Formats: sequence, C-alpha cells, structure tokens
Amino acid sequence: MPNLKLNDKNTIPTSKPLYRSMQRLFLCLLLSVFSVSLTSCAYSKTSSYDFPILPKNRSDGITENFMQIKLLGSIALNQSRINSIPISEFSGLAWDTDEQILYAISDEGRLYHLKLGFDSNKLTSMEVVYATPLNDIIGSKLKGKYSDSEGLSIINGNNKIKGDTQLIVSFENKPRVAKYSTKGKLLAKVKIPKKLRKRKSYRHKNKALESVTIHPKYGVITAAEYPLKKNHMKKHTLYATSYSDTKKSAKKVWHFAASHATNSAVTGLETLPDGNILVLERAYQNPITPIIINLRRVYLDNCNKKQHCKVETIANFNGIDGWILDNFEGVTHLRENQYLMVSDDNNNPLQKTILVHFEIINSNQLSQKNNN
Repeated sequence: MPNLKLNDKNTIPTSKPLYRSMQRLFLCLLLSVFSVSLTSCAYSKTSSYDFPILPKNRSDGITENFMQIKLLGSIALNQSRINSIPISEFSGLAWDTDEQILYAISDEGRLYHLKLGFDSNKLTSMEVVYATPLNDIIGSKLKGKYSDSEGLSIINGNNKIKGDTQLIVSFENKPRVAKYSTKGKLLAKVKIPKKLRKRKSYRHKNKALESVTIHPKYGVITAAEYPLKKNHMKKHTLYATSYSDTKKSAKKVWHFAASHATNSAVTGLETLPDGNILVLERAYQNPITPIIINLRRVYLDNCNKKQHCKVETIANFNGIDGWILDNFEGVTHLRENQYLMVSDDNNNPLQKTILVHFEIINSNQLSQKNNN
C-alpha cells in the first residue's frame, strides 16, 4: 500500500517494519514450495527464550545522558498455537496483580493469558496458558474491521480481590472503546468523544485508537496513533472518555509535542503511580529504516491555558545505535517502578514477540548512578 502524503510533507507508513532472520525465512520459503502453510513455521509448544535488546557494546541497560530506566530482562516468544488460536500480534498489555496474570490482546481480536517467570526480580520466561476470541454483544467472535483490538487496560487488577477483574479495550479500524471480561465477553461500551468515533477524523483507517489506560481521576484515557487530520502532525493528544467536544470540558484533553523522530506514533499508554501518563512512541518510515522507540512522561497537571502539557523523554532506543528492536505497541505497570512492554510480530516469521522488563529510575537513583 502506498504511503499517505500529509500537508506538512511527512508520510505515514502503512506497512510494518521487517527484520531479517535468514534461517527462518529460508525454512518458511522451503515449506511453501511444498504447499505447506506458513503456520507450519510455528512451534508446537508455547515457549520463550532470552532475547537481549542491548547493543553489543553495552551491558548495564542505561545510557549516560537521557535514559532514566534500567533493563531487567527481555525475552522472545516462539510462535505457536493454543486451542487452535495463533499466538501472535500482541498489541496491548495489562498486568493483573491479584491473579498474577499478564493479559495481552492481538490486533486480530484475540485475548491471551500469560504466566511470567522471574529470577532475582528479573523476567526470565513467559508462557501463554489461555486464549480466546473477543466476542460481540451476542457472543459471536469479532470479525473484519470490528476485530482490530489494539489498546488494553485493567479494572480491579490490584484490589486484593480475585475474580472481579475487567478489561478495557480500544479498537482501531472501527474506532471505539469497550469493557470486557477476562474470558473475552463484551460487558459494556465506553463512551468516547464524537470525533473519535468517526473514521474520517483520522489520517488513515488503521491509525486510530491504538492505546488506552485507566486514570483514577479522569477515567478512561485514549489516544489516536497519529494526530487527527485537523491537528498538527507533531502534536499528540490524550482524550478522556467524558470529553464532549465542548469548551466546558476542555480540560479533558491534553496535548503534547511528539518526539523528534519522524512519524512518531503513540502505540501504548499507562498511568504512572503519580498520576502522570507513560507514553510509548514508535517511529519508522519504511520497512528497512531502523526503528526508534521512545518512552515519555506526560505531566497532566503541568499544562498551559491551551492544554499543551510538559513532556519528558525518559528513554530512547534507536535501532541505528545497535538496539535490537521491533514493533513495540504495548506497555503496562508491573509493580513499584517496574513495567513491561511488548512488540507486535505482525504474524510475520521475520519478526518477534519481545517482552521487555524495565524499571523507571527516579531522580535520586539516577543521580546516584551517575556519581558512581
């Protein structure tokens, strides 16, 4: 599909980034010669393996100047199936402290439950233990444009009560937000601003509600992958669900400058313990351009009269510097200052599902690290 031209001479890439793995590619091509489906490239068991993303010349996980995180582990998931459901295309995450389960959704309308393994507080393994399609109001699995689930957040995941967890899911191709059970049952629709319900508001049908989070004060907050057509390409916006397109509720939107990387898109949101928002931004121009991943903090209560808010980059991963990256689209809070982010393999044998465990370092910790 050709790129979409924008008024400011930027382009929106409509394809996903590809990364070469020649051995696996050769195997898949060989199988295709004998009319074997590419799904045969999948492994028969759900398993994971260590997959360092650090550049070869680094070992500590922290760069000197502009990274405020510490990497605690990164692993990749072998492609496989569970209950005949492919395990691929993870685009959103939500951690359930009460159940000790990591939920993930794919952009094919599937929900997964994962068990994680840790050793000395570092991520060492993940296993998919359950998978189900997301369903519609009558209990049928979502299909076509209705199945493009992208963002994930959680309700009652840390209240010390088991069995009451609910999930909030945002959708892209048919823009909407909905509440689901952990078994994929639709519980309720979530009201969002009128402009966000219209596909024509977005720069492309596949660049809509990529992410969602729950905020204790503002409720459900979502964002378009790229700014809406009427907005500047370099200005992202967060929208609270109670926002009603009126001046009276203008404080239910928060604008912030996109990262300097060309075509930087919002692919993940998470509410930080201090009430600010952690934003995952991904940038690439075409299938061969090195990918750039930014983790940024948006200060919701530090905005001017036009709701342009302070934003701070807390981590920057650039493929050109040797970071082993992929299409990171989901982020979730794990515990204390620790988080997880995941990449979408796009059901492509050349890409990987990578789960990264990291810690955000506060200013005091960062100062101590720099002084050592």
